[in-house]
Amino acid sequence: MITKYTRCFLILPLLLATMTMTSCNDSAEDGRQFLENLSQYCGYAYEGRTTEFALGTGDDDHPLEDPRMLMILEDCSEEEIRIPFHVDDDTSRTWILEMRDGTLHLSHDHRYPDGTEYDQNMYGGYSDARASDVKHFFPADEFTIAERPQREINVWSKEIDTENDVYYYRLYLDGELSFEATFDLGDPLPVP
Repeated sequence: MITKYTRCFLILPLLLATMTMTSCNDSAEDGRQFLENLSQYCGYAYEGRTTEFALGTGDDDHPLEDPRMLMILEDCSEEEIRIPFHVDDDTSRTWILEMRDGTLHLSHDHRYPDGTEYDQNMYGGYSDARASDVKHFFPADEFTIAERPQREINVWSKEIDTENDVYYYRLYLDGELSFEATFDLGDPLPVP
């Protein structure tokens, strides 16, 4: 005999599974839409600057404190965008945004001039539940934490302000904004 309570117990798992699938589908759609929104700026380079800085180790100059920055959007597809990120004359960095298992993932690729990888390379994370078509948060993933446990407190963020043509790259440490760079999408430059 099926009572109203039994029906609830039978329906509840189906409802939860549907909600989880919808959430995953929304996340995938937000990731793909974010890549599409960013792709409209592809084919150019964009100057940037540090707008928030709370990093560093005391009196030492930090390379991200006040450099000339340039991000290059030249390699864009539906599933992946690679963004070389220059800091003054240092061209060792590339941000990689790619769809992995239905979720947007951010990796930081650091290379020496001869192309060999830095130690503890390709760190980053998967977009979390705060995802939208214009903003994503990427808490450090298992790979990143295994390589360097102190990065467990890292959350990176990428945002496209299409209304004001600004691209934001942020790093939060333990929930506090520690670094922000903004790039002027309204002034495209030729790819160097």
